[in-house]
Amino acid sequence: MTAILIGGTPGTGKSAVAKILGSLLSCEVVSLTDLAIKKGCISAHDAARDTDILDEDCLVEVLCDILDDKRRRLIVEGHYIDLVPFDRVDYAIVLRTHPEKLRSRLTERGYSEAKVKENVEAEVIGVCQLDALDSFGEDKVVEIDTTDMEPHEVAEAIVQVTRGRKTPRHRYDWMELLEKEGRLDEFLPPD
Repeated sequence: MTAILIGGTPGTGKSAVAKILGSLLSCEVVSLTDLAIKKGCISAHDAARDTDILDEDCLVEVLCDILDDKRRRLIVEGHYIDLVPFDRVDYAIVLRTHPEKLRSRLTERGYSEAKVKENVEAEVIGVCQLDALDSFGEDKVVEIDTTDMEPHEVAEAIVQVTRGRKTPRHRYDWMELLEKEGRLDEFLPPD
């Protein structure tokens, strides 16, 4: 079976949106993080970055087994959606959030200063966007700016995409926007 992927930097709304989308489309939701932990696909812990290191081969194998076993489309959410095989993907939805708002969300969650900085920099650079485009191409990747949207609004927008009613092809470039505003150094300080 195939999947709708919901990816993005931590704090963009992946989990909340996926849960609502699952209800709207009557699809099972699989969290890559939860799946990796449950199936023993964590190879190490990076204490300096306060993050688990995935055994990518393990996670891909487990995910393919789940997709092979399902008769219905799945929603797969997580930071590493680019691990899902191309032929198993209907849409790769990348949630984007303005770096200023993202910094606020992550700080409110209690992330360390270093973790906030790392994730905000990843959003400015567009790491998840670039990984998705590299793995799935222009036709399967849809970006949605969640900065001023509630999770249910984002989920509804995704439903419209899956039904062919709306296919936004906008690419968000926070680096260019922040540079034009003269604020890039706030988010990507020079070394």
